[in-house]
Amino acid sequence: MKKVSKNNIKRKITSMLELPKEIVFNLPLITIIGSEEITIENYKGIIEYNLERIRINTSCGILKIEGKKLALKQITSENISVYGLISNLEYIL
Repeated sequence: MKKVSKNNIKRKITSMLELPKEIVFNLPLITIIGSEEITIENYKGIIEYNLERIRINTSCGILKIEGKKLALKQITSENISVYGLISNLEYIL
């Protein structure tokens, strides 16, 4: 008999009910607008912050944002918005 994991069951139910994956699995939802703005929903914390690099902890790993004149413009318990000239995004697992 094939063993079914809880994660697979959750994925099937999420798909059948058309629920947002980012909410059910607490995944980050990342919205990028051009090369000047990025918003991360469901983040866990800020690891590093300066004008050229911002590292944000998420449930999937660390999101590293690099660029020039980076600034945190909006921070809530669920969302964070970064503005500036974004040149590179990288996930570090």
